[in-house]
Amino acid sequence: MSTPWALQISAGRGPVEVRRFVAELAPALAIRLEALQIEVIDWTLHGDPEAPGSIHLALDGPISPAQPLLGTHVLVAPCRGRRARRRWFVGVTRHALPSGEAPALELDEVSLSAVRARGPGGQHVNTRSTAVRAVHRPTRIAVRAEGQRSQAANRAVALARLAKAVAEAHRRDQEPGQQARWLAHTRVVRGEPVVSWRRGHRGTLIEIRQGS
Repeated sequence: MSTPWALQISAGRGPVEVRRFVAELAPALAIRLEALQIEVIDWTLHGDPEAPGSIHLALDGPISPAQPLLGTHVLVAPCRGRRARRRWFVGVTRHALPSGEAPALELDEVSLSAVRARGPGGQHVNTRSTAVRAVHRPTRIAVRAEGQRSQAANRAVALARLAKAVAEAHRRDQEPGQQARWLAHTRVVRGEPVVSWRRGHRGTLIEIRQGS
């Protein structure tokens, strides 16, 4: 079974003409990916729908057939005036699919144990085991609650603390991927494109093949 992944189509810091190219390139690549037996699960668009800064495609399917699409794509536009720019560059990069919000804490993944609460100097607050230790087995994150008088109250506090700690760990795990996507967004290589495109008569993109 394949692991879902993401394709980022980015204008970097390019002007509006580049962002319009992003909006045109995303559907063209989606068609190409579907032909490669790679399913487009979802789209995430950042910015103006007609000129977004980037578009993320959530995909499910093999990565290797899509390798030739990774890199710089260039739109070769007709020249309009002596100083008009004729080439617009967009970066296409592969990333792990963001997992979104932290999953809810599942009680069947938590181990709860009663322990004795302790007061200052190591003295027992009472002889009953009212404190609660909660462990999230998948991440091995553990918390302890002992400020309440009853075990049930401490259990509720421990679960709340554990849910917060697991969510924070999830957020930290997402940071490297988010940073990689941001760096790829800001660093578009202008040159040596893997695919060159031109606009057809109806505005759709047509790949420029060598010798054509």
